[in-house]
Parts: sequence; C-alpha cells; structure tokens
Amino acid sequence: MKHVFCVAIVLLLCVASAWAEQNEKLSESNRAIISEKRQKISAEIAQLQDHPWAGQYYFGDGLGTNVTLTLAPENGFTITWFGCLGLYDQNHGTVAMNGNRIKFSFAFDVESGYIGNYASEYMPIRWGERLYLIPPGEIVQFCNAINSGNEPRRGPHGRFFLRRDDCKKEAPGKPELPKELMPYLLDKPVDATIVSIKNTREDRVGKIATVVIDKGKEAGLLPGMELHVIRPGSVFQKVKLTHVGETQSEGEYIYARPWEKGLIIFKTPAPAGGWQLSTRPSWNRDRDEPEKKDAPEQERRGFSIWNLLLRQR
Repeated sequence: MKHVFCVAIVLLLCVASAWAEQNEKLSESNRAIISEKRQKISAEIAQLQDHPWAGQYYFGDGLGTNVTLTLAPENGFTITWFGCLGLYDQNHGTVAMNGNRIKFSFAFDVESGYIGNYASEYMPIRWGERLYLIPPGEIVQFCNAINSGNEPRRGPHGRFFLRRDDCKKEAPGKPELPKELMPYLLDKPVDATIVSIKNTREDRVGKIATVVIDKGKEAGLLPGMELHVIRPGSVFQKVKLTHVGETQSEGEYIYARPWEKGLIIFKTPAPAGGWQLSTRPSWNRDRDEPEKKDAPEQERRGFSIWNLLLRQR
C-alpha cells in the first residue's frame, strides 16, 4: 500500500510539473518575451536579405491550425500556434545549421502534448523561388502532397512550412529534394484498383484493413506513397502503401475510428474490392486545366474542408 501511495505521489508531482510548465509557456510574460524576440529576428532578416533560410514561415488550415515560425541564425526562432479559441501554443529558442539541416533547441518542452509537438530539425527545400522547411522524416509526406496536387499550393494554407508570400511565386518542375527521394515524385498520377482485402485488425486509431491493389513498382509506386479513394465518390480516405511488389502492392486503410461511434452519417466505410484509387484525388484532378488555374482556391479544391477534417496524418 505504501508503494502504491509513493507511486501516486510521484505521478501527481509529474502532472503538476507539466501543468506548471504549460502555464508558464502560455503566460503573458512569455508572450512578451516572444514578441520582443520576434522583433529582433525580423530586424536581422531585413539586414540579411537573401539568406538561404532565414524568414517567416506559415502552415495551417485557416481554422484550428495557424502556425507561424520566424527564424534567423543569430537571434534564433519564435513559433506561435493560433486556432479558433485563440493562442494554443508558443515557444522560442535557438537554431544551428548542421549540414543541410536546421537544428532547433526549444526553450520549453515540445513533447508534453499534441499541441506544440514540432520537429527538432528542418530541411530547407527550394522549389523555384519558393522556400519550404520540411522535417527530414516528413519529406515522403511532402512528396505525397505534391503527387496529390495539394502542393505547390496557390494560397497560404497547407500542412508544411512555406515562407510568407511564397505561395504567390511559381514552382516550376520539381523541388530540390535529396537525390534518393526524387523517385517519390511521380511524373503523372497512378490509378489503381483494390483487388482484395488481406486482413483487418483493431488499433487505437480504429480498424486498419490491409488491402491489395493491382499496381506496383512498374507503375512507379514506392512504400509510403498514398493513394486516395476516387470511387466510390462519397469516400474521402486514402491507402498508405506498406509493401510494394512489381505489379501489386499492399497498403493500410483506416476506418471505424473511435470518434465515429454513435454517428449516423460521416462514418468511414469498410473498404471493398473494386474500389478505385489514385495518387491524385478527384478534387485535384483538374487543377492543371487552363480554365481552372485562375479559379478561386475553394473552387479548384471543392472538397478541401472535408479533406482537412478527414485527412489521415
């Protein structure tokens, strides 16, 4: 009994410490520190002018996620996350260049919750006149966004850090990625069909079905690539490839998520043989047509809001 009591005390102290740090991180005093530091960083950026990565960057959906990162080599960085309810997170620290990666040292812990779990390293990725900051472990996801047509984005909103106002700049050809990852950029969309359901298992995220599709390496597919359901047209989910053979591949499809319990509509259906998939979803398949290029972003990406709500990370 004494042992249990001691364990409980330790847990309570850990929780109290985490809450204290979180409160300090979101405090007005820390907000003032970040504001002053951002001014110094902005002044440094103005002096540096054509620095290879210093600047202000943004990613978000314009709703619950709006993250702004400002950084420069001498004065470090600030990062703020605003959402529907105001300030969700703020942090700051120092930066150091390590090879082709920018190393971030945070003033406050970034592992205490889902808010503020930023990467500790980013790679500057140039695409024409654009500059992105991508965590090394998310470059394949960046490629998936390009294959799907979500990048290069034509508005400010997206899931990767892009330098402010660079969405207005052209992004010709392909971005400058590490050579070994260039094969993840497809020259054209790959369409496929689910031929069978191999197995299904339960997980904390819901049910995960392993599906078999009729395309593989010969079509340019690689492990980690994503294919979106395009038929039936009412399903806005995707399959992430886990194993790729020459002519067939296997991937995971998630459905029956915990938050869907009790819902009558918007439930994710179980996959079925015959479903059609593509690396480019239906709402982006016409984005390169001449008459669509100057259309409003919401018109070009007709299901963009649902895509953001239902997208698997």
